[in-house]
Amino acid sequence: MFEAFTQIQGALVELAHYVLNPSKRIYWLYLLSGLGLALVWAFMTSQSLLSLLKKSCSAKYWFSKSSQLDLKWITVNQLLALFLLLPLLTGQVAWAMSVYRFLTAFFGSGDFIQISSLSLMLLFTITVFLFEDFSRFLVHYAYHKVPLLWRFHAIHHSALTMTPLTLYRVHFIEYCINACRSLVVTGTVSGVFIYCFVGRIGVYEVLGVSIFNLVFNLAGANLRHSHVWLGFGKFENWFISPAQHQIHHSSHAQHLDKNFGASLSIWDRLFGSWLGSKKQTVKRFGLYKTVNPQKFYKQIFGIKPL
Repeated sequence: MFEAFTQIQGALVELAHYVLNPSKRIYWLYLLSGLGLALVWAFMTSQSLLSLLKKSCSAKYWFSKSSQLDLKWITVNQLLALFLLLPLLTGQVAWAMSVYRFLTAFFGSGDFIQISSLSLMLLFTITVFLFEDFSRFLVHYAYHKVPLLWRFHAIHHSALTMTPLTLYRVHFIEYCINACRSLVVTGTVSGVFIYCFVGRIGVYEVLGVSIFNLVFNLAGANLRHSHVWLGFGKFENWFISPAQHQIHHSSHAQHLDKNFGASLSIWDRLFGSWLGSKKQTVKRFGLYKTVNPQKFYKQIFGIKPL
């Protein structure tokens, strides 16, 4: 009993540290950069800076019923992470070594490519980023197309108020699937690199996180789940903008199943699900023609379509 209490207490403390952890989307620096971009957006579009600040900092915005539900899912998934995080970290290493042994068994000894340590680090970082991003797109696509998976993913889309915390409004089934996806992708890429290259592999990091994740989070990632309509113009052909992700969360029929991408929009263009933010508006967030339950106990077993 005492051990269980200690674990719960630790989870709640860790939850409070989200804003101090660079690996979390709501790290204080990422929030600050998002606010800065929002203010620049307001200035360039002749929006009221005072109105934007009032809405962004209001208790009504951060503690609506929808936002309170975000917090409940964060807490539940943080508790789950206590039992999942360590096996995931050890599992990635085990998977990578399994891939390495498989390649050695079928193709003989490796270590046939030798490049500088910096080049190896950069190549590994780029490769992991591309495979991670594509796998996220595929899994996200499946969440929307497979009825059983959509039942759980619909919880994320049931948010009526979008705040940066909405990112963590994820059912624990989806949380586990995402963790397994990351394990398989990162472990496989690592195993291939260990087999092919001479030297120690590693991701190029700043503040303890991948350089790509750092840039992504600083480039307004928190505005994706917000009321700030920030588009990237022609760059949306290559990168998903906050406005494009808001289209993805729109409850309007014309926006259904658009913009599944995480960072890159090239996957959406290949699969025909890309939609730019130009000439688009989103008036409501939430599910299309489906009840949006804002109570935790009504979402435990997923959301049934009408």
